[in-house]
This record gives sequence, structure tokens and C-alpha cells, in this order.
Amino acid sequence: MRKPAVKNSAEKKPKAAAAPAPLNAEQGAGRSWLNLRLIEVFVAVVQEDGMTHAANRLGMTQSAVSQAIGAIETGLGAQLIDRSKRPMQLTLFGNTFYERAIELLRRSRELEQLVSLQQNAQLPVLRMGMVDSFASTVGPVLLREIATMASRWSVTSGVSGTDVRGLVEQRLDVIITSDDIGDAPRLLDLPLIKEPFCIVAPKGLAVPAGNLEQLGQALPFIRYSAGTFLGPKIDAYLRQQGVSLQREYEFDTSDAVLAMVRAGLGWAITTPLCVLKTRLQPQEYHYLPLPGGGLERTLRLVAHDGEHAALWERISATAKTILKHQWVPQIKKVAPWGGAIENP
Repeated sequence: MRKPAVKNSAEKKPKAAAAPAPLNAEQGAGRSWLNLRLIEVFVAVVQEDGMTHAANRLGMTQSAVSQAIGAIETGLGAQLIDRSKRPMQLTLFGNTFYERAIELLRRSRELEQLVSLQQNAQLPVLRMGMVDSFASTVGPVLLREIATMASRWSVTSGVSGTDVRGLVEQRLDVIITSDDIGDAPRLLDLPLIKEPFCIVAPKGLAVPAGNLEQLGQALPFIRYSAGTFLGPKIDAYLRQQGVSLQREYEFDTSDAVLAMVRAGLGWAITTPLCVLKTRLQPQEYHYLPLPGGGLERTLRLVAHDGEHAALWERISATAKTILKHQWVPQIKKVAPWGGAIENP
């Protein structure tokens, strides 16, 4: 199912959806179809691109999911999903209903968390996404320090687990990401650390410094794939430098990329924290600054700017402290020419 795109403020707004047919007395009585659980099912169907995956996510049968969608559409007197198309798509009214639904679920969750904090001084559940290099380094200590903030935790990593869309669609409460959040509305953006990109080459191998094309002729370039956070950023840098390198090796994780470098199969462009997360000895590699400099990434905490802003700021402050005392010194050893800014 095609998900509705996050709208840019500069885009033209679509024409107003046609009003649904009026409800009859039986449909409107008590509005039993209009409850948070049914709305949650509808939102899951949209986000999971269909009823089968939504059922798996919610722990329901596909039949129960189908019945829930049918109940909402019957109550509304309007169709939300156009089933004649494959993959299924939202109708115009369904698109509008979806946008209001995720906002309603967000406010409901904020209210639930507010009540829980008042009664128990902690959240009932906190869904957190961390970029993999952060999760493998800072993550364990951070979670130990903030463990009392929630009764239950759900922590994910990787691109899908740290995408800003996860916040917008209410699948996550807070993320630590290297993505630029752009003009996403009502999001709190708290930078944690800025680190430089660098060249990582096999230890003991004479490599030409300052010329990426010569380096590419001496050894194959080992890439991050386009589906990673780093891949597109590195590719954009190479295009900006006017450098064209052959595609011989391409991997999805820093562990795989750096294992290839350690084996002497080629060289890579990555960040110090990505080197440190592999648990290999940093001195096993040879590091060089990138020609032209200026390529860096900022790790940031992003969450909804609302009732719990103080909690997100507390997590941010804790993460900064851990980075400053445990990881910034190691980052500076890997890339002494670039340094690391604890408070970007």
C-alpha cells in the first residue's frame, strides 16, 4: 500500500475530501466503530502496506484486521482503502483520515504517558531507535543510566529503526540518528556529537595520501550500500570531488566493510565511531584525512516536542556525558586532525 508522503510546506494542499455519507441510526449509535484500538489497526495496515503484515505486527489474525477495517468503513459510511488497486491504496478520504488518525494516536499516547508519570514517575513503555554505531558503543551505558525512565523498553537499530518517519507515524518515541530532520514539524532536535569522515586503509600498506583516484587505482574501494546512512553521504562527497571509483565491493554494515579492509582487500571511507563499534583494535588500520575535508556527520536525538521534552533532554544530556568521557578521546585518536565536537 502506498503510504501518504510527508508533506512539504511549499506543496499545494489537495482539494478537500468529499464528506462521507451520513450515518444511519444503527451506525451512529454509540459510535462503537470509533475507538482507539480500531484506529490503531487502520494505521498499522497503512504503515505495514497491507493487512497480513499489520496482523503480524499487532498479534491479530488477518480476518480480525479485515473486520476492524470493515467496521470503521461501515461506521463512517465511506471507503478508506481502494481494494481494486494492487497494491492497495488509500482513497482521498482515507488519506485525510490517516493523517488525523496518527495525530489522535500521538495525543492519546502523550496523555497515557502523562498519567503514568503522575502515578508511577516512569513511562509504561519507551520505543527507541538508535543508529547502529551509537547502539553498539554508547547504547549499553546509556540504557543502564536511564533504565528507570520506563517500565518496558523497545530498542531498534538500523535504517528502518532510526528513520524520522518512525516518529511521524508513531512507531517510535525517540530516535538517535545521523539523518537531517529537515522541516519535519513539531520535532525536537538535540545534537549530541559531530565527527569527521576519514579514509581507512589496511595497516602497513603504503597508500598515496591526498588523491582518492590514485588510492582507488592502488586498492579497490569498499563501499557502504545505498540503503545505509553513510552510503549516500559518501557517494555525494565523491561526486562533489569529481571522483569516480569502480564498484567492486559493497556492504550494508560497518563490520563487513572494515573486515574487508582488515583483510587487505581494499580501503573505505567511514567515521571513527563506526570503526570503534566493530570491537576490532583501531591500531589495526591506517587512517587518513579526506581531501578537501568538511565531510562529517552529526548524531542527534530527535523526538516529538511536547509533554515529555524534559525527558528527551535528560536522555540527550546523559548521552553527551557518556560520549565526552568514554568515546570522544578514542575518536580523537582515530582522527586527530578532525577532532570531535561534543556539543555541536
